[in-house]
Amino acid sequence: MFGPYTLLESAHAFVWDRPLSELPFWQRSLFLAARIGWAVVRDLLGGALSLRAMSLVYTTLLSIVPALAIAFAVFRAFGFDSYIETMLADFLAPLGDQGAEITQQMMQFVQRVNVNVLGTVGFAFLLYTVISLINKVEASFNSIWHVEASRSFARQFTEIVSMSVLGPLLVLTVFGIMAGAVSNSFVGALAEYEAVRYILEQSSRLLPYAVLITAFSFIYIMIPNTRVKADAAVVGATVAGITWGAAGWTFATFVVKSAQYVAIYSAFASLVFFMIWLYAAWLILLGGCSIAFYYQNRAYLSPHAGVSLLTLRQLDRMAVQALLLVHDAFDRGQAPWTEETLARRLHVPMESMGEIAEALCEAGLLTFATGTPSRFVPCCPADKTKLADVFAAVRTKRYNRSISDSSLAHEPRIEAFFQQLDERQAEVIDAVTIASLMAADEAEPEKTLSATAAR
Repeated sequence: MFGPYTLLESAHAFVWDRPLSELPFWQRSLFLAARIGWAVVRDLLGGALSLRAMSLVYTTLLSIVPALAIAFAVFRAFGFDSYIETMLADFLAPLGDQGAEITQQMMQFVQRVNVNVLGTVGFAFLLYTVISLINKVEASFNSIWHVEASRSFARQFTEIVSMSVLGPLLVLTVFGIMAGAVSNSFVGALAEYEAVRYILEQSSRLLPYAVLITAFSFIYIMIPNTRVKADAAVVGATVAGITWGAAGWTFATFVVKSAQYVAIYSAFASLVFFMIWLYAAWLILLGGCSIAFYYQNRAYLSPHAGVSLLTLRQLDRMAVQALLLVHDAFDRGQAPWTEETLARRLHVPMESMGEIAEALCEAGLLTFATGTPSRFVPCCPADKTKLADVFAAVRTKRYNRSISDSSLAHEPRIEAFFQQLDERQAEVIDAVTIASLMAADEAEPEKTLSATAAR
């Protein structure tokens, strides 16, 4: 018998069980796209992206008026203040008449924002909402990219503001250049030909999508506190841009046919539709970011989510090796390691590398250097970093939700055996530090380890 669960298992096996290296290029591309889509949908159903999107909707509602007021003031300095209302109207176009009403009300709020009327406390609160939105946007993108360290507030503010100002200015400049080109007499003469006119008409239809994809690519590269490759950003932005257009058409159709909802919600209908569209917009933006992440970091593509791919013994070995590489690079003045480069060097999945890095950082053995992407530097001198501390960090991270040992049954003979085992292990590892491993002769590691443990 065939049921939904059986079909899902068959689809799962079809997508994940085939080794990509054995397939032709076009099949490999299709299966890679299917695996990325599977992983993104799994993340959406898991709730992480949905919770992030809902949190951003709430913060956006609080901060949209002061953010528009700041943008309005900046654009006025360049003479583009009239375009703020146009861009807001374009964003809310899928809401139909409700969108036009919301745009008009927002612009009225923006024009009423006055520091003298608000006072110091009121202005500080509005500024805090904008700062909170900036922090949450970066935190959401960093969470998708598995980045622990965030930029400093000064750097966040500088980059977000520059992106918010330069991005729209660039778009407006491109539109101005294209409008001038279309009005050019030479282009006008060419437009008399049917083929050229057809190309111009189709290009004008595709132009908004091209601008949207470019804007999304810019966002995906700039906001995460890590190095995002251009091809990964473009892939994620392309899917997000096409989905945005489809969602806008779908939402506009829904609004047109939702007279009963307007009758139910009455004056609140505009707010309800606005919140739903905001949620859809943030979800699309975060989904595109997730696609970019999986495209660039294919080591994270796994048939199962949240499953550690290393045993405890393997985690111990890789944690010591990672710490050794970080200390070695630090002492030699080499470029610090990133999570991605460590994962490639150790041949471990990114998911497991993230678990190791988080355990070592929480234990105070590693920290992040300032800069993008986040790079690891040691917190303690190599001669003060014992292997016992590394093992303890890994076990604390792995078993932080385990049952308390005192609540379990204790057999004296078994307890004596494990106590003796712990003592023997302590004899071997207590005297071993990262410094002693760094000084060890690679040709005779066992001899050096025995000599260190015998001290």
